[in-house]
Amino acid sequence: MSNTGNSGSSAGGILTGIVLPAAVGALLAGSVLGGLVYSQTQGPDKNPASQQILVYGD
Repeated sequence: MSNTGNSGSSAGGILTGIVLPAAVGALLAGSVLGGLVYSQTQGPDKNPASQQILVYGD
């Protein structure tokens, strides 16, 4: 194998082949996890304690 002095393309290949997909995946996973945590920590739209659970005599 001969080196033609084209070392920039191998660094670019590593960047686009390994680093870029890993960074996009980490960003996507972080945003999905953030959305999940946000949705699970929000309060309910209405107070469930204000509704009657059992109704007698209906």
